[in-house]
Amino acid sequence: MQTLLSRDNQHSDDFSRNRSSQGHRTIIALLLVALTLALRFAPLPENFSAFGALAIFCGLYTYGAVRWWLPLLALFIADCIGHFSGIPGMGFYHLPSMALNYLGFASMTLVSFSMSKWALLASRSAPKAFASTAGVALVASFCFFLISNFGAWLDPQMQYQKTLSGLVNCYVAGLPFWRSTLSSDVLFTLGFSAFATLLSPVVQQLQVAREHSIRP
Repeated sequence: MQTLLSRDNQHSDDFSRNRSSQGHRTIIALLLVALTLALRFAPLPENFSAFGALAIFCGLYTYGAVRWWLPLLALFIADCIGHFSGIPGMGFYHLPSMALNYLGFASMTLVSFSMSKWALLASRSAPKAFASTAGVALVASFCFFLISNFGAWLDPQMQYQKTLSGLVNCYVAGLPFWRSTLSSDVLFTLGFSAFATLLSPVVQQLQVAREHSIRP
């Protein structure tokens, strides 16, 4: 079975010319937003969420401004729900740290967008496509770790010394948590890619049928 990336590789010239017409990917991304929000409030392990995978998916597969604001909007909606519902561990917190957390997710979109051409060229087959997607997730997750833990170092509630050794201690202390985050980033990114691969032809057919139905 071809993945979405390997399918794009097979039609790379046509894909480059028609990026603006690929609205079905935005539809799939919106479905993944709903799934990501639902998973946020599911009983998953700590630091195991789908928001990183959503940011990576949007960087790889969506176009224009959608790839940037959609993951951040989903995260903001989740924070609002968590905050106003009084759910422990969710919601708003130290503003600079929270801003860096959002920046970390934006960096995941930037990394995946920057690596999308490499991932496309590397996806000559389904196994290679999934391997390249996992590689993108690994790099993007590491960038998030660097940025978000810098924010944790700034948070006064974390009580790290504002010195180089304090920053190093913050990163070392964050490594066990990143293990769970990295696992979720890779697994959900692969899952989202498989979901999009299976759903994309269906959405395209529905779009074509809708276009034919509204033509005079």
